[in-house]
Amino acid sequence: MKWQFTHPEWLLLLIPALAWTLWLALKTYVQLAPWRRWLALALRLVVLLCLALAVAGLQWLRPREGMNVYFLLDRSDSIPSVQQESARKYVNQVAAAKLKDDKGGVVVFGTDAALESTVNPVVDLQRVNAVVGSERTDLASAIRLATAAFPETGQKRIVILSDGNENLGDAVAAVSAARPLGVSVDVLPLGVERASDVAIQKLSVPARLKKGQTFEAKVIVTADRAQRATLRFYRNEQYMGEQEVGLEPGKNAFGLPQTLDAPGFYSYSVTVEAKNDLVPQNNRAAGFTSVTGEPRVLVASDDPAKDRDLVAALRTSRFEVSTVTGEGFPGLLAELQSYDAIFLNNLSAGDLGLDRMKLLESAVRDFGVGLVCVGGDQTYAAGGYRGTPLEAMLPVDMELSSRKVLPRGAMVLVMHGMEFPGANQVARDTAIAALNALGPQDELGVVLWDGNERWLIQLQSVGDKREAGRQIAGMNQGDLPNFQNVMNMAYMGLKASKANLKHIIVFSDGDPNPPKKALMDEIVNEKITVSTVMIGGHVQPNNMIWMADYGKGRFYDVNVANAGKLPEIFIKETAVILKSAIFEEPFRPRQVAATELLRGIDPASYPPLLGYVCSSLKPRAELALVSPQDDPILAHWQYGLGRAAAFTSDARARWAKNWLGWDKYRQFWVQTALWSLRRLESADFSSEVVVDKGEGTISVEAVDQQGNYRNFLSLQAAVVSPRGERQTVRLEQTGPGRYEVKFPTREVGSYLVNLTEIKDGRVRASQVVGASVNYSPEFIATEPNQALLRQLAELGGGRLVNPADP
Repeated sequence: MKWQFTHPEWLLLLIPALAWTLWLALKTYVQLAPWRRWLALALRLVVLLCLALAVAGLQWLRPREGMNVYFLLDRSDSIPSVQQESARKYVNQVAAAKLKDDKGGVVVFGTDAALESTVNPVVDLQRVNAVVGSERTDLASAIRLATAAFPETGQKRIVILSDGNENLGDAVAAVSAARPLGVSVDVLPLGVERASDVAIQKLSVPARLKKGQTFEAKVIVTADRAQRATLRFYRNEQYMGEQEVGLEPGKNAFGLPQTLDAPGFYSYSVTVEAKNDLVPQNNRAAGFTSVTGEPRVLVASDDPAKDRDLVAALRTSRFEVSTVTGEGFPGLLAELQSYDAIFLNNLSAGDLGLDRMKLLESAVRDFGVGLVCVGGDQTYAAGGYRGTPLEAMLPVDMELSSRKVLPRGAMVLVMHGMEFPGANQVARDTAIAALNALGPQDELGVVLWDGNERWLIQLQSVGDKREAGRQIAGMNQGDLPNFQNVMNMAYMGLKASKANLKHIIVFSDGDPNPPKKALMDEIVNEKITVSTVMIGGHVQPNNMIWMADYGKGRFYDVNVANAGKLPEIFIKETAVILKSAIFEEPFRPRQVAATELLRGIDPASYPPLLGYVCSSLKPRAELALVSPQDDPILAHWQYGLGRAAAFTSDARARWAKNWLGWDKYRQFWVQTALWSLRRLESADFSSEVVVDKGEGTISVEAVDQQGNYRNFLSLQAAVVSPRGERQTVRLEQTGPGRYEVKFPTREVGSYLVNLTEIKDGRVRASQVVGASVNYSPEFIATEPNQALLRQLAELGGGRLVNPADP
């Protein structure tokens, strides 16, 4: 403890003040008793001394508990990797020089913030383990996280290492909230200045057009100095030409006149190339439009050649019919919603994949697109629909009622540890996907090596999946040395099973030695099939290929970068044992309801079908045709804004052989398509979507045909992100005929918005609008935001730190 003056020079004024006080006390003519005179003098001197010491800033300093410091490391894309590494070293350098009682911790941030380490006496940051998104900078969340993580005792300091180019949150507000809690803020600037940067700010095309309508694709290019550049234009990924342009500092606008004579969905993209531009990430933009005409129908099939009869039937009506395979199924919601109805023909859940199923669900539910699912041996329960968005959309359930007894399937997963980050979590996800695709009557077993070859889950009926899911969630398999024993365990388990279909899936990086040929012979003789999935393999795939070929299964070679596709592969492989849901015997469907789909068809005229996939009717669905076992053959219902129909037999020669020559074949499928078509009236609004700083704003101006404002409307919007995630927002009236709402836009890609007008509890009209985040906003700023960094240091009672002088 010690005493200290902050302004000792003010003590010099005490001398004349004391002299004047003493002189006044001695020369006063006031008659006082001696003791009162001396008491008054003493009080005056005490007051004078206290005033002098206060003005001089007398402080009594005593030691406090040590300093707690959180270092906030910016890991966003705008910080070069070299500077990210320098920031890590800086933390270690400062920590090495700290006092004994001081403690340090680390928070990393980008799109979000994560606690790398809490404050502790030893700080040794050899590498950053916390994973955060790098597409944006949310400095505010890092400040709030560090503030909340400080211990109650000790001083609190935050050191920010960033370029200050925040594009999420409000760092100033976060620092202002932290200061009353005793937190001080220092800032170490990072980042580089990118000279001669050229970027495409926006490509604008109308959302919907009429056939033959002329429009202009508008491009806005920004530059920080005058220079020459080349614009290249693409339509539906096809090169359309290029244009040499001169750029001036600031914004530059260019247009490309276009006329589209054919109905359909069109995607546009443009790139810019300049000689000295060093940042290619912000040199591309995309937009899309849809040309209206006759109703558009998409037929997606595992083999379009086998669906010629169905396509020909639809084309006899007024539909614009397009055909694709499962691989060619659209991966953009904007393209999906440009169709009025979509037919799925004998496609499994694995053919589409989870992401595209989510987009299809959104197209039906949120944008009113019709869905007709036509059966086959790759569909419904036999195609792994159970637990997927496809099942949610359809009016039939993959879980069969208890009265339906079908042959069982049995599957064993052989799980081998991978040698790449997060491999075991990938394995858990794939095993869960396989579990979810199985029915309660099917059997599942999991074999692994974790120091010992053992059953994680003994081969048994799936039943209630919660316990099996819990065991898989804790699965932690090791690096298997040899397949022989685990394959033998899988074989013995399946051999003892009474299931009709038996399958083994081997998940490995290909390192272990293969099983002996004698064991594979026994497996094949027992009619057990084997498929192998090799992921992240760093050896030749010969062993894995041999096991799959010999086991009459399939081999998949998956790169680490594409590990996200593994659940889709496992769903497809699981379907091997789900064929037990197929019923293949001739039968004549029976009409149980006169629905719009069957109008004008004699109930006694239906030819026999040769098979179908068993399913159960959902409670709210309407049933039109049934089998002799009362299983649904044709069912339909309303799903969100769209309609969905399920035909559990097929439309081709395998099961519908007798239907192909039926005189009502065309009428049946045309009426099904007509029933499913989108029915929403197009709203006549002036709408716009603007994206800025991680937030989108929907603005609507509603005016009637006479030019009068339409007030007090009930407007809501379904906003679908590039990943297919959906949120519903309600617009608020902000002025005469004007409505607005905001929504988050953290992902790069296209955001599609279905704006709907609600009246009397029903959707009266709708309008589709959208906007694109063409690239991460990390590549917008061309230099560090020094003004913000300086403001944060001033508000935080700290300073801008020189990296060379910690």
